[in-house]
Amino acid sequence: MRIAGYVRETRGRAQPDTAFAQSERIRRWASDSGNDLIAVCQDHHHAAASADRPGYRALTEIVRSGTVDAVVVGTLLALSADKMMQEIMISDLRLGGATVISTDVDDLAVLRDGADDHARMVVRDIVHKLTEYREAFGLSGESDGSVAPDPEGEIDDRDYTDVVVELIAPTG
Repeated sequence: MRIAGYVRETRGRAQPDTAFAQSERIRRWASDSGNDLIAVCQDHHHAAASADRPGYRALTEIVRSGTVDAVVVGTLLALSADKMMQEIMISDLRLGGATVISTDVDDLAVLRDGADDHARMVVRDIVHKLTEYREAFGLSGESDGSVAPDPEGEIDDRDYTDVVVELIAPTG
């Protein structure tokens, strides 16, 4: 399996989990499991805002390109300290086609099903519903949202309905 690693120092611990330590755990995991480590993307510990995380943006581009099958993190805290943001990021990586793996044993249950954490389950449900909505209405980039047959004249199985929109000018 081709994998990419992602590391970011975590704050708020008595002894922070350094990017170097996370990177070494990822390399060891890849070697011990016989997987090919293609890349390790890293952000600085002070990078909190998404615009401040070029390493994570590079990781998502690698995932979307289909170059890797999985993303390995040293800990889910590398993604975010916030559970909701973790779930959104995990969902995004999975939608891109990657399995998300953590070298931290405490994260395995969360990645497997997370059924014991009701907050995570709610976020997963919301993310799933949002994805369904975007796909249905062409807002995710997966579809153009068109309800007309394609320009080459091929007709698919969908039923089409004409929609009339009447713009009403304000009176006054």
